[in-house]
Amino acid sequence: MTAEFHQPDHYIPTREDLSGVVNTVRSRLPSPQTVAYYGGLGTLAALSVIEWPVAVAIGVGTAIAQRAGAREGKSGSSGGRRTAEQSS
Repeated sequence: MTAEFHQPDHYIPTREDLSGVVNTVRSRLPSPQTVAYYGGLGTLAALSVIEWPVAVAIGVGTAIAQRAGAREGKSGSSGGRRTAEQSS
């Protein structure tokens, strides 16, 4: 009976691999202002300054409004309304 040792085949990520992952994660994280906003909203609810259903409604409404604003900004549309710049 003889023992055989094999070197494991492990992939060691390069610095470029790691920086690519870090950049991807950073792009998905909310901005510090957004974290502060929702953190403050959560703190107000935890301290019973506002009721938690109100905090949830405010948070969800804000998130929906931000997404709608981001979509409108990407499409370049003004929701069918003409601005003063467009009409002249």
